[in-house]
Amino acid sequence: MKDEIKVFLETQGRKDLVHFEDEAWNKRVAYLTDIFYQLNKLNLKLQGRETHVFLFQDSLRAFVSKLQNWRRKTNLGNIIMFEKLCGVMDESQIQLDQFLKDEITERLQSLEKEVERYFPELSQEQEALVRNPFATELDVSSIPDEIQDEFLDLRNDSSAHDLFKVKSVTQFWCTMYQSYSKVSMIALRVLVPFASTYLCEAGFSTLVNIKTKNRNRLDVGDDMRLALTNFRPRISKLAAEMQHQAPH
Repeated sequence: MKDEIKVFLETQGRKDLVHFEDEAWNKRVAYLTDIFYQLNKLNLKLQGRETHVFLFQDSLRAFVSKLQNWRRKTNLGNIIMFEKLCGVMDESQIQLDQFLKDEITERLQSLEKEVERYFPELSQEQEALVRNPFATELDVSSIPDEIQDEFLDLRNDSSAHDLFKVKSVTQFWCTMYQSYSKVSMIALRVLVPFASTYLCEAGFSTLVNIKTKNRNRLDVGDDMRLALTNFRPRISKLAAEMQHQAPH
């Protein structure tokens, strides 16, 4: 919308805000467009109902690796990963100058440090146990003493191993809780807490839609439960079980 914004500002008499003739400004805006596009993609990956801390960690580690790769390529003068910036450079038929190269690499490094600071890592022992208790490289000495025996029972349970192959991590540990409660409790303490505010925000949006100004005294507990659940009522089955009202 660059041309439309330029015309709008000129018709409003605000030519002082029109910077589209400044090539350096155009390149910075193009770079910001590209990096915010990547941040939006990351944000979408971190949303959803069936999420837990390990899905977050995988997405964040991948993003940090991308930042490191982008910084390496930018130092070599390769900006193919920034589509908008490439478009501006091709349109203007100019090369990536050293000042902009240094500025982009500095910003990418700063973003990488901020992501690592804001999202701390889990301990490697705890992560290894929850991700795959059957991994051969998982040392039993890294497990707390009071649950080592139960952990070894689980590790040598062939039916549990088969179940681990077909279920998600969360489903597996929920199923194992009855048989191996101590080990499962460690895993569930990692998996159960909300990894993001997505579910809270979804619930609040549902509440706003249901409890309007005209229904401000409505007890929305049951309505919220129906609106937020993944289960769908089997209307045909329920209707078939009802007794028809005979005419008088």
